Amino acid sequence: VQANGRLLRKDEAPSVRVPCGSEPKKKRKPPKDRSSIINDEEETESGRDEDEAYSTQDACVQTEKMVSDEQRALLNKVESLQSVLKEKDQQLTKLKFRLMNIRDDGTQIMFYTGFQSYQAIEAFYHFLGPAAECLCYSSDKTVSSKKKRRDRSLSPIEELFMTLIRLRVGLMEQDLAYRFGVSQSTVSRIIITWINFLYLELKKIPLWPPKEIIQVNMPKAYQRTRVIIDATEVYIDQPRLPDIQHMTFSNYKNSNTFKGLIGISPDGVITFISSLYPGSISDKELTRQSGILDLLESGDSVMADRGFDIEDELILRGVHLNIPPFLRNKKQFSEKELVGTRRIASLRIHVERAMERIKNYHIFDRSLPVQLTDIADRLFFVCCVLTNFQEPLCT
Repeated sequence: VQANGRLLRKDEAPSVRVPCGSEPKKKRKPPKDRSSIINDEEETESGRDEDEAYSTQDACVQTEKMVSDEQRALLNKVESLQSVLKEKDQQLTKLKFRLMNIRDDGTQIMFYTGFQSYQAIEAFYHFLGPAAECLCYSSDKTVSSKKKRRDRSLSPIEELFMTLIRLRVGLMEQDLAYRFGVSQSTVSRIIITWINFLYLELKKIPLWPPKEIIQVNMPKAYQRTRVIIDATEVYIDQPRLPDIQHMTFSNYKNSNTFKGLIGISPDGVITFISSLYPGSISDKELTRQSGILDLLESGDSVMADRGFDIEDELILRGVHLNIPPFLRNKKQFSEKELVGTRRIASLRIHVERAMERIKNYHIFDRSLPVQLTDIADRLFFVCCVLTNFQEPLCT
């Protein structure tokens, strides 16, 4: 019987009234010792570290994936830009003034270089040998051998092309600098270096042929003529020194000039090129100093113009001089002399054509600038020899 008088069954537990606002008391756990507490803390910390490690690893994987995707996108973009740049570079190269851009145009090749075709220029370039690949420019002479020289702005064959244009067409250095996309100083160094190089290489060619070769290739009208000689003059800027001004002044040209002697075989090939002398020198003295008289043999015949009064010099060597007759004290030529004059004039047509070929190197149209007067001899020699690489005058 409960306190409230209610009867309980045997299997019914008595109800316990809990006062309002109070909770049943829980059983207290037995206190843990210090070692168990430390172990629990270590386990908790270890679990936290493992969670952080897993989360860090996941973050790294995601970051690497994002970076990889970005790198792949950047690489694709770089390749695309490189392709566009290459295409633009090819288009720009076609717009530049280069030998390769006119290689198939024989007319342009002849106009700018004097050679018949690109194949002829290529053969001439190979004739120059491997030295063309390692030229020492004027500005490189003071560079220490330990220091690396500057890379070429143009390929060697393009430098040759530029030099030929300077000689053949006579374009100014500033014009060439604009056309080739380099500085004017670079053009000047290239031109001077290549003229010196061409002179040294072309000087190796034996110009004066043996007498037997001349006779084999001699046209019938020339009989025993060994060489046809003529003089030509090159304009130069007025020198500063009065003495040099006087020496180089040519009364014939009424200007300051250098004078050179050219020898041409009967079939139209240049076989002799003298050094250049002051423009005031006479044709007779020019012939004496040039050295051509020492090359002649007994029985040879030399054809020349009236100004070459060198018969006394040739007689001593057993050489015949074939020049138009002088009028002297006569009022007119005899019929025989007229026929001889016409014959010589007709035979000298080849020397006139050869001289015209030299003059077609239009660098001689203007006065040579001061920076080229020091190498005027070499410049003149190179232009004369280059005419022999053209088609023969006589076939």
